Amino acid sequence: MHSSLEPEIMEEDSQQQGGGGGSNSLKRKFSEIDGDQQSLAPMMIDANGSYELKVYEVAMKRNVIAVLASGTNKSEITKMLIKAMGSSDTSKRLIIFLAPTVNLVKQQCCEIRTYVSLKVEEYFGAKGVDKWTSQRWEEEVSKHDVLVMTPQILLDALRSAFLKLEMVCLIIIDECHRTTGNHPYAKLMKEFYHESTNKPKLFGFTASAVVRKDQVSELERLMESKIFNPEERNGVEKFATAVKEGPIFYDPPSICSLELKEKLETLHHKFDVSLRRLQELEKSSFLDMENKFETYQKRLSIDYREILHCLENLGLICAHLAAEICLEKISDTKEDSQTYKECSMVYKEFLEDFLSTIGVYLQQDLQQNHLSAVNSGHVSPKLKELFHLLDLFRGEKSPYVLIFVERIITAEVIERFVKKEASLAYFNVLYLIGKKSSTDTSAQKSQIKIPDPFHVDKVNLIFITDVVEEGTQVPNCSCMVCFDLPKSECSYSHFQKHAKQSNSTSIMFLERGNPKQRDHLDDLMRREVLIQDPEVPNLKSCPPPVTSGHGMQETKAMVIPDSNITVSEEAAAVQTVIDPPNRNEQLTCKKLRLDKNLLQCSAKVKVASSKSKSSSSSAGSKKRKELHGTTCAKALSGTWEKNNDGAIFQAYKFDFCCNISGEAYSSFSLLLESTLAEDVGKVEMDLYLVRKLVKASVSPCRQIRLTQEEMVKAKCFQQFFFNGMFGNLFVGSKSLGTKREFLLQTDTSSLWHPSFMFLLLPVETKDLASTATIDWSAINSCASIVEFLKKNSLLELRVSDGNQCNTSSSQEVLLGDKMEETNLIHFANASSDKNSLEELVVIAIHTGRIYSIVEAVSDSSAMSPFEGDGSSEYATYAEYFNKKYGIILTHPNQPLMKLKQSHHAHNLLVDFNEEMVVKTEPKAGNVRKKKPNIYAHLPPELLVRIDVPRAVLKSIYLLPSVMHRLESLMLASQLREEIDCSIDNFSISSTSILEALTTLTCPEPFSMERLELLGDSVLKYVVSCYLFLKYPDKDEGQLSRQRQSIISNSNLHRVATNRKLQGYIRNGAFEPRRWTAPGQSSLFPVPCKCGVETREVPLDPKFFTENMTIKIGKSCDRGHRWTVSKSVSDCAEALIGSYYVSGGLPAALHMMKWLGVDVDFDPNLVVEAINRVSLRCYIPKDEELTELETKIQHEFSAKFLLKEAITHSSVHESYSYERLEFLGDSVLDFLITRHLFNTYEQTGPGEMTDLRSACVNNENFAQVAVKNNLHTHLQRCATVLETQINEYLMSFTKPDETGRSIPSIQGPKALGDLVESIAGALLIDTRLDLDQVWRVFEPLLSPLVTPDKLQLPPYRELHELCDSLGYFFRVKCSNDGVKAQATIQLQLDDVLLTGDGSEQTNKLALGKAASHLLTQLEKRNISRKISIGDNQSFMDVSLACNHSGGETPVPDSSEIQSIVIPVIGPINMKKGGPRGTLHEFCKKHLWPMPTFDTSVEKSRTPFEFTDGDEKRTSFSSFISTITLRLPNREAVMYAGEARPDKKSSFDSAVVELLYELERRKILTIQK
Repeated sequence: MHSSLEPEIMEEDSQQQGGGGGSNSLKRKFSEIDGDQQSLAPMMIDANGSYELKVYEVAMKRNVIAVLASGTNKSEITKMLIKAMGSSDTSKRLIIFLAPTVNLVKQQCCEIRTYVSLKVEEYFGAKGVDKWTSQRWEEEVSKHDVLVMTPQILLDALRSAFLKLEMVCLIIIDECHRTTGNHPYAKLMKEFYHESTNKPKLFGFTASAVVRKDQVSELERLMESKIFNPEERNGVEKFATAVKEGPIFYDPPSICSLELKEKLETLHHKFDVSLRRLQELEKSSFLDMENKFETYQKRLSIDYREILHCLENLGLICAHLAAEICLEKISDTKEDSQTYKECSMVYKEFLEDFLSTIGVYLQQDLQQNHLSAVNSGHVSPKLKELFHLLDLFRGEKSPYVLIFVERIITAEVIERFVKKEASLAYFNVLYLIGKKSSTDTSAQKSQIKIPDPFHVDKVNLIFITDVVEEGTQVPNCSCMVCFDLPKSECSYSHFQKHAKQSNSTSIMFLERGNPKQRDHLDDLMRREVLIQDPEVPNLKSCPPPVTSGHGMQETKAMVIPDSNITVSEEAAAVQTVIDPPNRNEQLTCKKLRLDKNLLQCSAKVKVASSKSKSSSSSAGSKKRKELHGTTCAKALSGTWEKNNDGAIFQAYKFDFCCNISGEAYSSFSLLLESTLAEDVGKVEMDLYLVRKLVKASVSPCRQIRLTQEEMVKAKCFQQFFFNGMFGNLFVGSKSLGTKREFLLQTDTSSLWHPSFMFLLLPVETKDLASTATIDWSAINSCASIVEFLKKNSLLELRVSDGNQCNTSSSQEVLLGDKMEETNLIHFANASSDKNSLEELVVIAIHTGRIYSIVEAVSDSSAMSPFEGDGSSEYATYAEYFNKKYGIILTHPNQPLMKLKQSHHAHNLLVDFNEEMVVKTEPKAGNVRKKKPNIYAHLPPELLVRIDVPRAVLKSIYLLPSVMHRLESLMLASQLREEIDCSIDNFSISSTSILEALTTLTCPEPFSMERLELLGDSVLKYVVSCYLFLKYPDKDEGQLSRQRQSIISNSNLHRVATNRKLQGYIRNGAFEPRRWTAPGQSSLFPVPCKCGVETREVPLDPKFFTENMTIKIGKSCDRGHRWTVSKSVSDCAEALIGSYYVSGGLPAALHMMKWLGVDVDFDPNLVVEAINRVSLRCYIPKDEELTELETKIQHEFSAKFLLKEAITHSSVHESYSYERLEFLGDSVLDFLITRHLFNTYEQTGPGEMTDLRSACVNNENFAQVAVKNNLHTHLQRCATVLETQINEYLMSFTKPDETGRSIPSIQGPKALGDLVESIAGALLIDTRLDLDQVWRVFEPLLSPLVTPDKLQLPPYRELHELCDSLGYFFRVKCSNDGVKAQATIQLQLDDVLLTGDGSEQTNKLALGKAASHLLTQLEKRNISRKISIGDNQSFMDVSLACNHSGGETPVPDSSEIQSIVIPVIGPINMKKGGPRGTLHEFCKKHLWPMPTFDTSVEKSRTPFEFTDGDEKRTSFSSFISTITLRLPNREAVMYAGEARPDKKSSFDSAVVELLYELERRKILTIQK
């Protein structure tokens, strides 16, 4: 509101001063530009004028917050203001004086009555104002001119519509520094003053001593005022604050005349039709006429949209100017075509009509009661706020402002408006940048230079659009304004970039109460594209769009992040060092948080390095996959191979003990250059073999020195056996045309690498457990065999794939000695007694395979009928070897050797025997056959005898699993050394760290999940305590946002990757077949195709993906593997949990500091917190807190802590429980998680998460508050909350058999918050004694949920049940804004079940619908407990779904004819495609999932399979039978064709089933 009257005292002063020639430095009112010519005349104040007079003069000009020094007579200022406003002839006659307390109301009322002649009355609660009716208030308003009251009285009257701000001309606010938080002053501003379109003048005053610097900006924003402190500067108006970075909120534009818009739209349509009619008439006149018509139509539409844009965003005057500009841009045509001239005339006529139509409305509005230009729509509130902002730069030296606009017409219109308005002569528009600018485009590609028209004494404006090219360099300027909200992420990024380049104040214009703008800006920030210059973070502060309606807040604390950092839900780019920021180190945290009604951002935090890399928006998420390398275990490295004088090794002995007596395993020794940690070098592990268990133990032994010759033999032994058992000893292939060679005859140096260099050698069996004497006899025997094989002529043969030898007809080989001895068996290299053959180790000279002899087969020889594959082709074994290998046997009458062949390594660390239990088929009841042992039969003269015990071979089979576990423990120990926690009496095992490094994707008996759950709660608790104590002045919202920025997954991902933690994570299954010992050639290589030459993968977006088909944890030969981004964050939390378990909070704190989360507990901060509370004024009421202390069994030393913990914000005190609730939330979360972790050690991670969720939630805490009768102590003053609490109390049912009463509705959040805040208060009062807090709260929380009583949420339970049974269900939800309706349909074999639910939210409605459906299923004996307890397959349970026990009803023919046959397909015939097609079809039509039964046939000769044009061979043949139970029909069963693998056989069965269903007219396959 502005007044056109001058108070008498101002006139008298002006006369006394003689009207000197000084100029007024007061900020202009906007009335100067919106047509109001009755603005106040400049006033001259003598430099020695009175203190109070200076404040008064400023207060008459604009809304002011006066910071008054001690001794100032504020009554004098109030008297002058009330007299001036009371004598005004305006229709708004009421003056309201607000004071925060009743005593001040009475005092001020008395003073005002003494110095003014107006009628003054006081109002407060004791006068019964709360019960007054509208009629009584009307009487009060009619009788009095000045109303003195408390702010709550005015707030209630406005809410009840007894009073309206339009009736008030002046509001004076005493002690206005209280306008913050939930104080009634703040609520008045937010709920009514901000929303008012005809606002009264505001004058607030406060003492300078109580206004903090950080409070200034918030006060100015809430009160829409400027602080004036005459003590600080000379002059009439020198405000305490300059232009602030942040938002400028403008009111929505006044509703334009619908009649005007309709007329403009009609004009547009009329002239568009005219152009089209001309186009029809002249279609064939000129070939290019069609394009010209389209050009004019396009220009017509563009100009229409431009003018309409100006009308809606800038006001009626600017729309008129826009029409003028568009008209001036039409050039006279020189075309000869009459039609072209007519088009141009139509276009001109269109704009002229537009201009005249708008002009009529402009004149009409100007004649309407001299309303302000803003209220009439002449000038929009948005444009008003722009000029108001620019007005603040008057008087500055050479200011210029960059203004970003969406459309060039906006800039052109504002430029013309400025030139036409004499009152805006202090503005100078330099030039416009954009596609329609007259500026030279070459200037856009380099540096924007200040042109000649630059005026030193004016505010210079540079308009810029988002079409400016990428390379433009923006100079430094006073301010950068985003006048129009960017429409795309590209435009948004451009604004950010220019804001960074200009190094200036950045401001964004946002419409108050516009949720679409809020959502759009939030979407832009979340989808912000990464652009160049990734090294220098420069976060510019700018506010988010926040509505300011009832119950909604605005904030200036928004962030526009630098363009090189992607915005995410968490502040990934923010370091976790949270010391108070200094002037040079302030950066704004870029976290955005969208709540129901409020978009908030986090507080400012310190960034440790300006070059720190920021993670992308999805860092730490499950969706993102990242390529990472694998850290090498340094303990396995060595350089001993180069030592010609021998080397010294540290020996570690492997002993093996089987649970079956008589099973002998040879001990082995691991020789390393390094010394292992004690808990790595001395460890035990279980190895699970088929039907037996072997316990492996590792123990350190003395050092061993090997000579150069011994090292060569040791390497020879390792290469021979590891390649012979797990690889190939003979290399070469006929298909590749390569020569067949013995591996150890070739250069194998590439198989030995310094980063992976160790020896695994057999130990003499007679050794004691503490010694490890190398078995040199076995090693020497191996060396002699190697020499024999090198000289043998059979090695010249060429081999084909599959190790089958083919010789030329001319190449025949004679073997052995021609001596015939009855008891001697002649091998290729020696003869042995027939009775000493058992368990002898041999190698086949023609294939290089290693075997152990089972027995000599009696009554058999090489002349016996050949029984192998292809037996029809060969008559005898001798013929087979002669024709196939060209070998003529010398001793064909020797008995054949029955051989047990070595096989590939297996993962023995996991007990897969449970999965191999023989299952009973549902129908036939037949037992699945065990896999038979396969033996080879060979003539002894083709075998080379090796004098090595069979126990050595058996132990070598175990070594890959043992070494894999040891290598993992070495890495864990290596990481432990890096972390280096040297706390007294602290130790942490490598096993515990390994658990924290292992994800669920590893088939290990342990994983990080439990530790991650604990670590998450530890981290949250520690950070919460630190922030609570470090920042006592921050509110709960600020603390929560700051905490989230630290504990978020994205931030944890950042700090973890900075420490290279990703290389230690074990996220892939152990692949024994790909494990190789030094010197071993891999049979299953995976060449690296990752595009990275190094073992470590850089953190680069090109190595990130969201592809769902990526295989996690499967590494290439360089160790590169894909990892879920969240696993890195989880690993960091798991390590924190691991260190907490081993060493408590000190160890966990050390782990956090190592990661980069630098938080600590300073004991002095706790003392300071208690001292601050102790100094608070607290007047105890009778037994107010004593009863509560009795209930919780703890007497507080600092009583005010408990008082604060039970005070709700609705009480309007300077304190509330919100900060303590922030702390208590983390305390209870941590204590309950710790309790569950320690109590249920055998509980799996999934169930642990469910237990914690059931215990740690607001609803559970609300029930705790009611159960312990704590809710009666909640200090509150909110009618809605009171109603909610009463309804909640009434909803409690009668206690069940356990004595527990369950409410039927959800509890108010305040009750849960009460319990958390008491926990926070207790923690501070006990000086962070967690054990004492738990002793108090454990009985309050009991009984806690146990695993056997855990109940899942209904919807989740239904989902898991249907998933286990193979059923699908369909969900439908609707919400009319009042109630949510949910329906869930589940098709069983004989009936369609439906569950309905109606609740306040979709989630609650779904839960109720699922609960109803679960009840129906339980009646049919189908439940989660039954399906789990009986250990049945879902086919078993689905068969039981027919509760009637009768046959499945089959519809008759008439019903079949009436049923619409569903269509499926087309079928995707790629692998997995048919199954996917059927799965989607079953899901759509609610059919149960099918089941498969598979039979396999194995053969030594390959089967041939034809799949289209593709042919495949395999030694296994799979045939699967599929069973599909159709609702209300009989089950359909069909067998597929033979396929080389199980999944392909599934696909074949599905295809056959689908064609069978089509034949039965149950479905139609789309071709």
